[in-house]
Amino acid sequence: MPRWTRQPVLCTLLVAGVVGFLPQTAWAAASTAAPKLWYTTYFYTATEAVVHGYEKDTTVKIVSLDKNKTVWSGKVNPGDTKLIPTGRGVFGFLSDKKASILVGTPSSCAVAGYFVRDEDGHQRSRRFYSALPSSVYDGDERVVAFAWEDIELTITDTTTDKMVFKGPVKKDAWHEIPFATLRGISGHTLHFAADKAALSVQVYYDQGFFVPSDKGPAAGKRFRSYVGKITSGPNHLNLISHRLDVPVTVTDVVSKKPLWSGVVKKGTVHTLSVDRKFVEVTAEKPILVSVSPTNFPGYAEHHFAAGLEGLGIDNEFLLSTPGEVWLFSYFDGNPVKVYDLDGKELFTTTLQAGHVHGLTPGAGTFRVVSDKGLSVMGGASSCGAEFSPAGGLFAVDEALFAVAETILEERRMRAQQEGRTFTAEDAAAPYSRAELSRAKSAVEGATGQSYSADEIEQRMKKLQESHD
Repeated sequence: MPRWTRQPVLCTLLVAGVVGFLPQTAWAAASTAAPKLWYTTYFYTATEAVVHGYEKDTTVKIVSLDKNKTVWSGKVNPGDTKLIPTGRGVFGFLSDKKASILVGTPSSCAVAGYFVRDEDGHQRSRRFYSALPSSVYDGDERVVAFAWEDIELTITDTTTDKMVFKGPVKKDAWHEIPFATLRGISGHTLHFAADKAALSVQVYYDQGFFVPSDKGPAAGKRFRSYVGKITSGPNHLNLISHRLDVPVTVTDVVSKKPLWSGVVKKGTVHTLSVDRKFVEVTAEKPILVSVSPTNFPGYAEHHFAAGLEGLGIDNEFLLSTPGEVWLFSYFDGNPVKVYDLDGKELFTTTLQAGHVHGLTPGAGTFRVVSDKGLSVMGGASSCGAEFSPAGGLFAVDEALFAVAETILEERRMRAQQEGRTFTAEDAAAPYSRAELSRAKSAVEGATGQSYSADEIEQRMKKLQESHD
């Protein structure tokens, strides 16, 4: 079972991501040259995906996993966004340089809420690109740039190449783009740039999202968010504790008045009804915070659960949903169980890598556990959008790829020392226990995350796959 450690890191929607580096040709055929890398994530969506470019000449492919064919390919540059009308299904997202992907209905149904992620999957960063939803309608829509330290902030509309804002933002303050401004730039792409990695950006056009902590991951001790009234009046602010009883305080940042103070019991979700306030949540021990409906069956939103460690890919989740639960596995042979909060088992299955299973347990709060890396989404009906958190795993597969290259070279040198020709069969041979142990140690050393030997072996095999 992976043990994830904290790092500074919708028509119907499931966003899910395994990020990897996949050679353009099978490793067995690459005995004389290093293979090309592909950053890869899986995602499920009913409607569309928006690719955000961060680096020059980034080649992107969207592959239907059901049909085993490419549905779109092209290039993006920094600030470019490509709307891909994928339709319903499970897809692979491959790029030769880092990029981010927004999935759901950001264009076709603009009632959505999310915190933006950069190309590494981080929600605290020095730069973000984000396509805005295609329209406003309520009057409470806004985009908020939160500063965790004193920063110099520049916001540019890359669609028109016009400056939206430029100036300092003090620590714990924010810059807000209000409804009146957003009305004139619907569907445009904004670039947020700060002079240090101390920026988080919220796009609020509805509830239905987890809130990042001041350190970046969704598990932490301090959070800030706008909590509004779209779409049916006051939104729900949810305080989530997996394993500990945690004293928590919620404060109206503008008035400085406390909204709630108490203990969130382990294994529970404490919900407050909040109407058009900037809030700060402080906790004595790490918790998670979401803004999503908990007692509104059929509410049209979908949100990606953060998991115990707040990285979005985990093996333990507490999730409130208005009706649906979606399960997505990144590894083969992954046992998954769903429980209610009384501990009653509601569902059990074993998923394979890239497989999605949808449940309709009704509105409520549920606990999901798995043996290997999993993503979980809750929601109902349609409308919403979410950024894939998969970029947060880039460092994992970067470490694995470095190990794969080292092992390949060692095998080549061993063949030379033994006076024999290095063959494709040598290159493609299964990893030994010692080689897998080395890969496991490399991942732990580079990222602080721990995987089982089985997970390491599965990911290492992915490095040999061809996607031509």
